[in-house]
Amino acid sequence: MERWFQGELARPHEGGKPGAPANASILPSRHLQPEERVAIYSRMYFARLYDCLAEDYPAVVKICGHATFRKIARAYLKEHPSRHYSLNLLGRKLPEFLDGRARFPRRALLADVARVERAISESFDAPVSPVMMPADMALVPPAAWQKGRILLTESLRLLALDHKANAIVSACRQERELPSFAKAKSWVAVYRKEWTVWRAELTEPMYTVLAALRAGKPLGAALAAAARRFEGSPGEMQAEVHRWFGEWAREGIFAAVEP
Repeated sequence: MERWFQGELARPHEGGKPGAPANASILPSRHLQPEERVAIYSRMYFARLYDCLAEDYPAVVKICGHATFRKIARAYLKEHPSRHYSLNLLGRKLPEFLDGRARFPRRALLADVARVERAISESFDAPVSPVMMPADMALVPPAAWQKGRILLTESLRLLALDHKANAIVSACRQERELPSFAKAKSWVAVYRKEWTVWRAELTEPMYTVLAALRAGKPLGAALAAAARRFEGSPGEMQAEVHRWFGEWAREGIFAAVEP
């Protein structure tokens, strides 16, 4: 009975095959037939999943409107139905879904905005990492910086986007006027600091350094990759790198330096 009822709740939203008719297990009420009684709970089931998705992606909802987001949610749940006891994971694949076969207005923009909002959720839920403060970093031998691996905190998420999605998310969440939706490359770091999630705009060279470190490359290789994207003299880049690392250390995104 429980399996049948669960199937009837989810089936209309997942495209499943009909089960046994409702009148085989449910009595009619004074005003509703058995299938109508079951349908009430099925609509409630979708409403709960919709609310969870909308809560995780408020900027996506703001941009496309509730009517379109409802269509997105219905299409998404057919491809990625809820199968985990925690609804925290329900929307984890929405950015990839919007990048796929989905056809909705401003789909590419919505996908970028969804990446930022997904990164916020993932960063908040990430495991706790040790954090190196500037004083800790000063104790690391110079040779270790050059040849060792710089480990970044688990909460850090790095995004390379085709729109100013971070600015759009901020404007949506702060109820300010939305910036342009035009295509424009942007790079963003999302990280947790003292149980608050922060977002920082990056330049392409800054993103390149952090992405290389995240991939396990030594600092020298990371800086060489960034230098190819830096528009300025070596002296200017050296000054910028010093500023970047000071800022990143203060924000607590370094976890350790391994030999």
